Amino acid sequence: MHGRLVAGLVVAALLAAAPAAAVVPGGNLVVNPGAEAGPGAPDSVQQLPLPGWTVESTFTAVQYGTPAFLTAADSAALGGGLNFFAGGNSAASAATQLVDVSVAASEIDAGNVTATLAALLGGYSSQADHATVTATFLNAAGAPAGTLALPTVTPAERNLTTTLLPRTASAAVPAGTRQISVRMDAIRDDGSYNDGYIDNVSLVLGSGGGPPVFHKSVGVKLVSGQVGIRRPGSRKDVDLKGSDTIPLGSTVDAEHGALMLSAVPRAGAAPQTAKFYEGVFKVTQSGGTTQLALTQPLAPCRGRAAGVAAKRKPSRRHLWGDGKGAFRTSGKYSSATVRGTKWLVRDSCAGTLTRVVRGTVTVRDNVRHETITVPAGRSYLARPR
Repeated sequence: MHGRLVAGLVVAALLAAAPAAAVVPGGNLVVNPGAEAGPGAPDSVQQLPLPGWTVESTFTAVQYGTPAFLTAADSAALGGGLNFFAGGNSAASAATQLVDVSVAASEIDAGNVTATLAALLGGYSSQADHATVTATFLNAAGAPAGTLALPTVTPAERNLTTTLLPRTASAAVPAGTRQISVRMDAIRDDGSYNDGYIDNVSLVLGSGGGPPVFHKSVGVKLVSGQVGIRRPGSRKDVDLKGSDTIPLGSTVDAEHGALMLSAVPRAGAAPQTAKFYEGVFKVTQSGGTTQLALTQPLAPCRGRAAGVAAKRKPSRRHLWGDGKGAFRTSGKYSSATVRGTKWLVRDSCAGTLTRVVRGTVTVRDNVRHETITVPAGRSYLARPR
């Protein structure tokens, strides 16, 4: 008994001494990301403090609905809240804050963490005033290790109107990063007021989990909208933030978003990547082909129950794909293997439709047990019996 007690104490001591696993902080790491933590200016004269930000020059917050600025209707359409950021009464102004990410040091140094920077950027009418948002990765000594910047919004992109447009960018967090400096800049090119506008700044870290592994995992990267990931054995979707690596057998809900999916066609090969959107699918691999099977439940096609079920379930489902590589999208009655193309697979009571916009797709009709080559501009419908 004494020997067993000593052994237990030794094990406990070793466990206590073992370093805790690094935790990648979740959610938006920016404090006061939408200028909501304080009041906004009701005119073009006042400059108000911005909690959480270190301000340079006249950078300030302005209320939506202030005359000659963004309107309350703009806020409702953009999800902008009460206030937005603006440059104020100077040719150039800025606001900066430091985000401490040292808690994830080991994951960052292993190359497993990605950063996604996002914001709404814009300006006033046809004026060329503009705004930028930049994340600078800093090492333990405070020296820059890399940057991530959002592309600015031009007056032409705004259709010469006063508005904000979404911008996003992602990159791997450089090894050695311990802090991230998030900086907003507003630049005046026309007029007397600096109408570089910004709202809803977001910095999100994702644990990438390394590159995709043949017959084990695939890489996913958010492109736009909302994408949910449900790993095998889980009953809950988790929103995709930035980039991640997910195991085969995971279900991806991209009905209201788009993602880039990377897969390895054979051990040691470079990953192949394609874009997928507007569909729900389960991802697996067979041989060197990555398969995406449509999984969204459909209403029955016949019988009295069909009318009742149609109120709860859709009558059709689909998935768009765009890219090159060994990818196969599968519907109920056929599957489509691509050669580098843009294509649609859609299930309905009429069958499984494959429509090719660009390139060539090989369709396997599972009912007729035939293989058909479908070129760009053509479609093929695999009908049920």
